[in-house]
Amino acid sequence: MFDTTIPVYSVMIFSSLAANIIIVAILSKKHSFSKNEIVCLLLYESVGIIGGAKILTFIQNYRELDGQFDFLALGFTAYGAVIGALLFLILFCLQFRKPIDEMLYIFTPSIPLMYGVGKIGCFLAGCCFGIEYSGFGSIVYEYSGSASANTNRFPVQIVETIVFLGIFAYMMIKHKKNQFDMKKVGISFILCGFAKFALDFLRDSNTGQVLSQNQLISIVFIIIGIGIVSIQMRPQK
Repeated sequence: MFDTTIPVYSVMIFSSLAANIIIVAILSKKHSFSKNEIVCLLLYESVGIIGGAKILTFIQNYRELDGQFDFLALGFTAYGAVIGALLFLILFCLQFRKPIDEMLYIFTPSIPLMYGVGKIGCFLAGCCFGIEYSGFGSIVYEYSGSASANTNRFPVQIVETIVFLGIFAYMMIKHKKNQFDMKKVGISFILCGFAKFALDFLRDSNTGQVLSQNQLISIVFIIIGIGIVSIQMRPQK
């Protein structure tokens, strides 16, 4: 997007991780985890984010990579990062017998925040670009290594940023009102899954496909969210 030697994508990825730490530190004050436990949870989460993102990237691009797993060269996949983070956070809670629900209250809200900030990096780098589109707000990625030059495209990354920051704001408002519970965790899964599912239709990589791999994963997240909400709405005996 911009002709610069600054690695803007990497800057925004690190910014998203820093934002996650800040939000977790703020929300953890309302719950029973100690500072040392929060630090350990963040370390577990970081391992899950990096490992999950790269493993899913490898799986999704297995043929193009000829089955060669080069950890350092592999890129990041958002859903891989989310899945890896959640698995490692749950692993910590099981390992040290900590409440999973409280952990989710602390760590779930920053997921859409990290994704929204990361999409700014995609926009600046000209990756994950949108379909061809010449209407209001269209953009030409002049310095993208993958988008064709002189082609107007839909700014899907910016729309994703706005939508996911909106979901993050909703979750933080519920936290401030002390209304963030497992039902809201389920709703957040539904909102994020549905937003990702719908917006993926506007990505160029989805052209010619009925459903992308990201959309299939989105459906799984939506189903999990519906399941959580349904369980929480059952009458308590």
